[in-house]
Amino acid sequence: MNVNHLDIHIRPMTSLEVRPLRLEVLRAGMVNQTVHFDGDDDPMTIHLGAFDQDQNNVGVSTWMQRPFPLATEHKALQLRGMATAVNVQGQGIGALLLVAGQSHVREIGAHLIWANARDAALNFYNRHGYSTVGEGFIETVTQLPHHKVVKYLMG
Repeated sequence: MNVNHLDIHIRPMTSLEVRPLRLEVLRAGMVNQTVHFDGDDDPMTIHLGAFDQDQNNVGVSTWMQRPFPLATEHKALQLRGMATAVNVQGQGIGALLLVAGQSHVREIGAHLIWANARDAALNFYNRHGYSTVGEGFIETVTQLPHHKVVKYLMG
């Protein structure tokens, strides 16, 4: 599951290791600083980190085995806590994390990835093959508008 590209290395992390970047990117300026998610410590959950050539953590993502509420018949993983360091956003690090996570999804025999995506990130997910589904909603912790996104993988 290790991915190397443009001096970026993707490797597994612990739930404790992903929290600093989650806090910096996903909770910047927010009253609620919660960065521990329900399911983070589940043995089937994996956390991926992107590291630059100096071993700085520049991206994180978490992949939890959870059914997609609108298609519970499919084995699915929920993508949570996707964050790229502000100083390197737009350089393809998020895409590398998606590719590595997608490899894991295939390895365990799942065919569906889903997330509660911030509306500000919908274009990113759509560019990477995710479809926006359902009605928008305000996420309770961040109080930001979100939509569900989903990607079906073939075989």
